Amino acid sequence: MKRSWALSMAVLFTVILSSQSIAHAGHFEEDTPPKIYDVQTFDVTCALSNASCSANETTHLIEYFSADWCEPCVLVSEQIASLNRTDTTILQHHPSPSDLHFFPDSNIRLYETYGFWGIPDVVLSGEGLLVGSSQSNVLTSTLDNFTRQWSGFVELTLTNGTLSWEANDGHVVHVWITKNRPHEYSQIDQEFVVTNHLQFNVTGNTENNTASNGSNQSEALNHTYINSINISNLLDDDVTSIVVTLETPGRIPLSYASSLASLGYDLIDENPNNLFIPESTYNGEPDVAIAVFGFTLAAIVPALIIYVQTVRKQSAADYESE
Repeated sequence: MKRSWALSMAVLFTVILSSQSIAHAGHFEEDTPPKIYDVQTFDVTCALSNASCSANETTHLIEYFSADWCEPCVLVSEQIASLNRTDTTILQHHPSPSDLHFFPDSNIRLYETYGFWGIPDVVLSGEGLLVGSSQSNVLTSTLDNFTRQWSGFVELTLTNGTLSWEANDGHVVHVWITKNRPHEYSQIDQEFVVTNHLQFNVTGNTENNTASNGSNQSEALNHTYINSINISNLLDDDVTSIVVTLETPGRIPLSYASSLASLGYDLIDENPNNLFIPESTYNGEPDVAIAVFGFTLAAIVPALIIYVQTVRKQSAADYESE
């Protein structure tokens, strides 16, 4: 009898695990490491003209985590403002709830994507890290010696507010909108402050392309994922940049880009567990996965009950025959 119950529970756990795999499995491998695969930008003038705009590639992506109350951030902001580089795209995040320009998605980016607990932080192309005002002093030389190969977007366009893409890597497409915002105390205009963010599943329609590996023995099957979304509600005359990244979600590992001591660093004033985060802008499909799990479980439970009853009757009959 104990074996019967054990078997029943094993079947039930198998169903649960298989349902969870339905919830998490996508068109890519589940063990794909979190990373930024690609980053591209759009010319704002073109985007606002409702013309058909093709995305532009960039060499470096700087994600700068700051706050107006943060004294060490003043030096870092000056360093970034003086870069004046055409090969660099900047996203300035304000993750502190006490900050005038606080943006909840930047808070999530700080804690969940990179695992930081303080500012200033400068993330270089999703791989390198400069911490504190001391390390930012070598930002220019670090960029000159920092290379990163971007790939993933086969095509990325913006037409009449509709963002369309073809991608062969990554899980999630992020859209970052920046605007100029005055510093709360100095009133200095801060460029490229993140004010809006949306994210979407990369998958939509799927095209399968068979690519030869150079021999007649085997061929590799490549997938290209095609999708589109309207972002016109995010676009107005105050927008300073439109940045699109292709990523795999999770905690992205970083390596220190400087050997200097990390001096000039302030802790964020709120623990993320105490921070109220509004409804997520993630357009995934968790409800569908939950529904699939519920229906699967509902379908299997009657069969389990019948199975257990049959085993009980059989055990009773065997006992009486003895």
